[in-house]
Amino acid sequence: MKLIAAAAAALCVVLSPFSQAQTYPTRSVSLVVPFSAGGGTDIVARLLAQKLSESLKGTVVVDNRPGASAQIGTKYVVDAAPDGHTLLVGTTSLVNGPALFGKKLPYDHNKQLRPVISLADLAIFLSVNAQKFSAKTVKEFIEQAKKMPNLNMGSAGPGTTLHMSAEWFKLATGLPSLHVPFKGSAPQVVALGGGQVDWAMENFGAVLPMVQNGRVRLLAVASHARHPQAPDVPTFKEAGLPDVNLSTWIFLMAPAATPDAIVTRLNTTIREILRTQDMQDKLLQQGFVQSGGTVAELAARMKAETELWGKVIREANIKLD
Repeated sequence: MKLIAAAAAALCVVLSPFSQAQTYPTRSVSLVVPFSAGGGTDIVARLLAQKLSESLKGTVVVDNRPGASAQIGTKYVVDAAPDGHTLLVGTTSLVNGPALFGKKLPYDHNKQLRPVISLADLAIFLSVNAQKFSAKTVKEFIEQAKKMPNLNMGSAGPGTTLHMSAEWFKLATGLPSLHVPFKGSAPQVVALGGGQVDWAMENFGAVLPMVQNGRVRLLAVASHARHPQAPDVPTFKEAGLPDVNLSTWIFLMAPAATPDAIVTRLNTTIREILRTQDMQDKLLQQGFVQSGGTVAELAARMKAETELWGKVIREANIKLD
């Protein structure tokens, strides 16, 4: 009798995670966005929340918790119950955080969070003022820029992905440029189009109006493949520089102790959502290209990007006050 009871108990333990996944979700699922509403990360999260609600047959909401360079929202998820009902919509800021902030970070995302799935990439383009530069290629731009006194580059702010992408370009080409930071892409793009800024690494959607009116020219995209909305713009690899993917990257994370079965169900469900033409079209309208993939692929990319951005941050001596 004792043997039967022990076997039954063991079976319950084995089946428990799977039964959790089958009944999941048992309440509302929160997608925590560590930024204010209205930005790119928020838009992707809201598109996903709508589709995920339908697929899981439950309520999925977006919870904006901005502040402290995404640390407030991230810490909230780190401290949440590991049951799949509180998830982090992470960005590149999560993987470059250790190099930028070091021991000041109130968490260790490698130990306290686990990857779920990659969601989307917002491509970054080398953007130059079209009045100052006649260059039509990256090579021509570098040649012209090196002859220009007091060359400067704009960014959406110190430590942003756009800033670090520009620092990567400087390191890859030896192009000396004074960093001119702005509070976001909008004022930076206006300055770029107006000639107060010579060049920048900028997201497609933000810079598009200036490209359309002829004030800004796109010379290369920092991704492995050409962007579907700008098919005539070559990749950096095609332009003779290293093959990189310096996108504004969005992905999903869960508290570290979240059961494997729930993470697997989320990954499988969201991969199916990302494969749909409707979701891909809606993301592309915002300039995003869907990514998807397995949990292992997300973990591998996070490791690679942590090394890449860490190297850029150290070599460019990027420091945040």
